[in-house]
Amino acid sequence: MSTVSSLNASLSSNLLPALNAPGKSAALADVTSADIDAASPSTIVTIPSAVAESPIVYTPQGALLGLEPTTTWAQSNNTDAVSLAMAGNYTANTISGQFYNLGSTLLNRFKTTGSDFSQSVTLGSTGAAGAASAIGASSTPQGDARLTVKTASGVTVVIEMDSGNGTLGVSVNSSGKLSDTERSALAKLADGFQKAINGLSASPPTVDLSGLTQFDTSVLSSVNLQFNVTGSGQQDISASFSQNSSARSFSVTDSLGTMNVKVDTSNAALLGSGAQHDQAIASYLAQFDNASARGHGNAQLMSMFKDAFTQLNSNEGTPTQQLPGTAYAPWLAQSDQSMLTGLADFSASITDTPVSSNPYRLSEQDTFSYQVSQTTSTQGNQFDSRISQMQQSHLQASYHLALSGGGAPTLDATLASQNYDYMRIDDSASSAVNIATKQGKLLAATLDQSSSQSTRQSEYVKGVLTSDVTTPTETSNSKDLLALLKPFLENDQAAQNSDGWQNALSSIHGMIFLNANAA
Repeated sequence: MSTVSSLNASLSSNLLPALNAPGKSAALADVTSADIDAASPSTIVTIPSAVAESPIVYTPQGALLGLEPTTTWAQSNNTDAVSLAMAGNYTANTISGQFYNLGSTLLNRFKTTGSDFSQSVTLGSTGAAGAASAIGASSTPQGDARLTVKTASGVTVVIEMDSGNGTLGVSVNSSGKLSDTERSALAKLADGFQKAINGLSASPPTVDLSGLTQFDTSVLSSVNLQFNVTGSGQQDISASFSQNSSARSFSVTDSLGTMNVKVDTSNAALLGSGAQHDQAIASYLAQFDNASARGHGNAQLMSMFKDAFTQLNSNEGTPTQQLPGTAYAPWLAQSDQSMLTGLADFSASITDTPVSSNPYRLSEQDTFSYQVSQTTSTQGNQFDSRISQMQQSHLQASYHLALSGGGAPTLDATLASQNYDYMRIDDSASSAVNIATKQGKLLAATLDQSSSQSTRQSEYVKGVLTSDVTTPTETSNSKDLLALLKPFLENDQAAQNSDGWQNALSSIHGMIFLNANAA
């Protein structure tokens, strides 16, 4: 029967004579005690033999001790830039190291050629039976990245990188011939592709999509990225990015939870000025921070969520058309735009992985879930219009607090540890703007906002529920935005674009955002 045992000092003295027994391979006979010590900790595998018992020693990386590793290339001509990059990477034991500068090098090929390409390299060893096997196939993570780009002319280009089972492989495939302009546009994605990979494969992962959201839409119609890492424990991650002429989306799932951001870029008329855009982003980031603090969300996942939201809501372009009903005068367009966020419509969500932090009551999970969205409807033409924009958010969370100090309690399966507050949060907020114009006049403009907060606090002392209190709060308010603008409309300050008019518009823009903490 075969046996497997841990290699230690007591076994070392008995191992060397066996390795030098008659009939053993020269490679195994050359193994010294220094070799064994250097490879420790290792494993002895004893396999029955018709000649003699023969311990075979493996390193922690899965290679036979005393044998030289082998490197096998799929394409023997490996002096090109991509192969040289792979040659510097394939021995790395992280996906970040395996893919280092590899994505950008693959795309930079398009500067000089549009031909398909493939290459792979395998690091292995040759066993006693002469069969090659991958080194470390079971001990290293597996990862893949796939960039799919479609050109405006209809050509699909797929760039793939894959690492796993001791092999690092890449390929570039195109469904048709690329023009010089298309090749140039693809090459310009090189840095963005690499930065996205670097961020997602980092520890902890980060989001950098800025280089993928800025491509020439007259040449490229869509860009899609898929990225996955498995076999890395807490560092496993699955991410997806997609952008075309009408939408952008990004999602991540890892050990901490999931997050999704989708932006509808089809209506460029909704986009505001740079100042309005910046104010809107700042307002939402503050809302996210408030939700995370109130619901005790995971800071690392929230940081990725905030970065993704900011990046997908940046560089959407400039307004290419006017809002309906605002063609009569610049001041009418300004007034309507000041009552909208200035962002494209979106939906976003983040959900932390539930944690059962109390062994005594496993049903009491620490959770965090947050959704936020903006939807806009426009009706009418250049003469008359109705515009409605709704912002909404919803937070649900639960967590444990120590009875004293407010920090996380130390909980175990004993009654003595069961002194804590179990908090449950359920908050909602909304902000709605409604605008009506007719033949160059602002007929109506209203703002309706509401928020509600519910906090349930269950107190336990030595495992006994001593208090269970739910505290609800609600608030709502409405504003007549037209009334705030009338003084400037009546004395021609709007038509003259005076400083007072601009200040009034800026003030109104600051009122319209969600305020989940208003309750």
